[in-house]
Amino acid sequence: MIDKKIEDFLLKQSDTFVKSADSVAVLNEEHKIAHAKLLLSQYKYSRVPVLNKEREYIGVLGLNEIVEFEMSHDFFYEKSENTAISEIVNTNVPTVQRSFGLEEVLHLLVKEPFIPVLKGKKFDGIIARQEILKAFNAFAHDFTKYYDITKRN
Repeated sequence: MIDKKIEDFLLKQSDTFVKSADSVAVLNEEHKIAHAKLLLSQYKYSRVPVLNKEREYIGVLGLNEIVEFEMSHDFFYEKSENTAISEIVNTNVPTVQRSFGLEEVLHLLVKEPFIPVLKGKKFDGIIARQEILKAFNAFAHDFTKYYDITKRN
């Protein structure tokens, strides 16, 4: 369990570690695999959220899923040009609602580079592991400006 004062300190920075949906690169489930591959490689993203037309979260797609698809189809480029990413999207990635708990997010970020944040089913943004690490860096440098730490006997 995270100490309440530490959690409060870190959650005061939650606006900085939740990247809003309008500033996150996403794919539409109807995009073709070739388009996704271009986006991921051009911008050097490891994976991105996939949404439907209503901006509801479907899952994530990364180069791993694309390579697995290509290997199972002998790198058949035409298949990548004609196959919607909805056929290979990874739907087994954990998500959190906007009212997330810090401890839950920390546990999830051990295995994931980012956690999608939802409002109901709508995609609201992501919490990136990198941003949480920045918050902990601020904690390490600034916590004693606001709190005294005393050793227990």
